[in-house]
Amino acid sequence: MILFDIKADLYGPPSNEREDSNAFRARLAVSAVFDQVEPLQAQLARMASFREPMQRLGELAKVFDELRKFAMQLSDLARVFESRHNFQDRLRPVPNQFAPLEALDEKLKRLCASFAEHLSELADALGPAVMLQDQLAYLASAFEPAKVLHDEFSELAQSFALASPAMPDGRNTASSLTNSHG
Repeated sequence: MILFDIKADLYGPPSNEREDSNAFRARLAVSAVFDQVEPLQAQLARMASFREPMQRLGELAKVFDELRKFAMQLSDLARVFESRHNFQDRLRPVPNQFAPLEALDEKLKRLCASFAEHLSELADALGPAVMLQDQLAYLASAFEPAKVLHDEFSELAQSFALASPAMPDGRNTASSLTNSHG
């Protein structure tokens, strides 16, 4: 509502005309209905302030593309180690007869153990990202009604705009209410 509308609401309509009085009562009735929504509008505005941090999180998520490439390279390496492991199993009886193969076998075991340890650490480091994903999925489902409510309120606003008579100053009631409460 603009300042002169508030003054008119507080002190009554400027003239004693019945039409102005009805407009005054209509504004008060609509205002009373939407006053209870004002705290919710403040909370919705607060939600909008989270948009920028969410965009930054989205940019941070690009690190997963690089990790995906790294995982694919490690997968290729694991296939190489798998064939090496099969070869090693076939040669189990040979190390007793060929000492250098035993040293190589031991080095490969340590290398595999080191890879396993570092991959476990990497998987553990991704734990918070997985928890964040779960929370975001929950929030996304919790905010799903916002789309439906947005569409419903938009349709209702249009139906009121189409059904409302023009005000004496040339504005229609729905647009003046949107301007006064938006």
